[in-house]
Amino acid sequence: MGKAGRLAECQDSRALRRREQPDSTPGKPYPPPCENYISFDIEPGAADVKRRDTLTSFPRGYEACVTNPPWLARNSATRRGLDFPDCDYDDLYKFALGKCLDGCNYVAALVPESFIRANVFQDRLTDFISLTSRMFEDTGHPTGLALFSLDQSKNVCVWSGSKRIGLLSDIEKHRPVAISNGPKVIFNEPDGNLGLIAIDNTRGDSIRFCKASDLSGSYDVKQSSRAITIMQVDAKFSIRRLNERLHDFRKSTQDVLLTCFKGIRKDGKYRRRLDWDVARGLVHADAA
Repeated sequence: MGKAGRLAECQDSRALRRREQPDSTPGKPYPPPCENYISFDIEPGAADVKRRDTLTSFPRGYEACVTNPPWLARNSATRRGLDFPDCDYDDLYKFALGKCLDGCNYVAALVPESFIRANVFQDRLTDFISLTSRMFEDTGHPTGLALFSLDQSKNVCVWSGSKRIGLLSDIEKHRPVAISNGPKVIFNEPDGNLGLIAIDNTRGDSIRFCKASDLSGSYDVKQSSRAITIMQVDAKFSIRRLNERLHDFRKSTQDVLLTCFKGIRKDGKYRRRLDWDVARGLVHADAA
């Protein structure tokens, strides 16, 4: 769909080779692959691909579609002087995904890995697979595979590669949530009392809390800082316990609830960033 994507639409719902559902029979074979399909692209790269702008003229009469929709944030399009549809979405892939879901009963789409945290189109989302390896040679943008069905989805099964993590509703229960009357936590406070390295390095999972003195003088903490910060916490805390809670959170959620960064670590996984809401929740849990 668009210059960045290619839409393959199948007249047979069996085209979507779904992974095993929680209530399915273990070891049940996948249905046969689709042999009756048509491919579309605005710039066909093969003889059997039909030229069509599916963003403005989506094909009708198909049961399922498999697509890599174009990814383009609205603010990026504005900055680069590119056209963007008149819609409520903040990214072109969401606009394209809406077209797919309106036109087909079953959809499989390659989307940004952040989609699982975007809280859109989840009423028909059945499975989300965080693809833990580099998908495209020209970009290291974190990628996920979203699978949709015709029926309303009661829950979403989340995968990390071929490993089933669990249901999204259960994973969300592990998210540290800040307490309304919890201790005051101020981020990007150079004279604070707790340090936080909030982004993984290129080697492994290195997000951690630390002494403020470990960062003072070594890093220029600004109000816009999102990777390394010094915090002011108006309560007693234990850096050891905070890092233990952080480790348990990452292990139980397989990092699905953490924002991805471009690039893959040397251990084969995406770099992640700890956002301030989750960090505040961890501090409140430790101070409780």
